[in-house]
Order: sequence, then C-alpha cells, then structure tokens
Amino acid sequence: MILDTHLHTKEHSPDSFLPVRDAVERARELGLGGLCVTDHDSWDILPEAEALRRECHFPLFVGIEILTAEGDFVVFGVGPFDYEPRRLRAADLMERVRESGGAAVAAHPYRDNGRGAGKLIKTLPGLTGVECFNGSTKHEANLQALRDARARGLACLGASDAHLVERVGRFATRFDGEPRNERDLIQLIRAGACEPVALGDAGGQGVPLSSNMGETAYVLAETWTLSQISGEAQHNPY
Repeated sequence: MILDTHLHTKEHSPDSFLPVRDAVERARELGLGGLCVTDHDSWDILPEAEALRRECHFPLFVGIEILTAEGDFVVFGVGPFDYEPRRLRAADLMERVRESGGAAVAAHPYRDNGRGAGKLIKTLPGLTGVECFNGSTKHEANLQALRDARARGLACLGASDAHLVERVGRFATRFDGEPRNERDLIQLIRAGACEPVALGDAGGQGVPLSSNMGETAYVLAETWTLSQISGEAQHNPY
C-alpha cells in the first residue's frame, strides 16, 4: 500500500493552499492507497477525520508535524497536549511518543530552512524513522537523510510535504501491508516495513528509492521528480 505520509491542509495549516478534499481527489488520480494529514502543530482535523473518511471513501490517517527546538518531526499516535512550538525539546517529544506507543519521523532533516533536525537524527534516542525523500527538499539533502537513516537502521519514508494540490504524491511510502488505522501504520513504521518511492505524474506503483540510492535518485533527477524540486523547494519554507 502506498501512502503520502506528510501533507498540510488549507483548513488547518495556515501556510497551505490545499483543501483536504482536493488532496484526496489528487491522491485517487495517482493511485495512492491513502493520505496522512499532518498539519503544522495542530490536531484540529481529528474531530472531523472519521466523517471525512466516510464522505470521501478514502483512507485518511491523522498525525501532526511538531516543531521542536531542534526541528520538525511528523508524529503518529500521540494525542493532543499543550506545548509551545520551537520550545519543546526533541528528546522530550521522543519520550512522549515512547510512552504513547507512537511513531516519530524526522521531517526533511537536512532542509536548509532552520526546521530540520540535521545531524541529531544520528543519535536522537527514540526516533522511529526518517523522511528520507521530501517533495519540497533538494535532492542532496534528501540523499544525506537517506544515508543517515540507513546507517542507523531507521525506517525510511518518502512524502510530498504538499501545500499545493499538484505536489501531492511527489514522493510517497510503500508499506508492506495495508494499514487500516493509525495503530497499524505505527506498527509498520516501527517495524521498518516500508520504503520511499517516487511517483510520476500519472502515478502508478512508484520507483523504489531506498536501494541503489545514488544511481536511482540521480536517474530520477533527469526526469520530472528531483529536477523540479531544486527549483521549487524555495516556495515551501516549512
């Protein structure tokens, strides 16, 4: 099952221009199996999530992108709690994730915008996975994230980080199984039963990115995927 594991909705992320229903429509066009809604420091979609699933007849998994003092983390399985963005320590978030039985993924760790955890992903206790391919991050930064995740044996994911409808599915994650809910999703991430993939404009099964990383990624750079990111990353500061 292929999911886009990181995107932001117009309804609940102030920097997004992507209505959640438009995201679902585009995901369906691409043949994605579902979407993870991970708004900036907001769980506000939670009360409407089940109704949206029924209305759209499409799997939606709710997480959150939390901005810690050290950078952004996409988190699943942690309920709402009070914190101040940029003041919460990453180590404290990892402890909360551990206590909740959740999963924490370092988002775009090497993006040069002051929101990536950078080299911390090499040592941070409790980190579950790394977003190795982010659709709004330059390819060199993505490849560094992949190298670090592989060296540490962390789960490797891909995601669009979409704020616009045309970016949905730019990268995605193929899971070894079909998660029915957030609990299933967390189990697959914690087991490392996933790999990042790149989708073309027409969607499909995706090209794996986690093996032969240099060759595969740079071949893709000659097509539609990574070649566009270098020029477009500046349009998504978050």
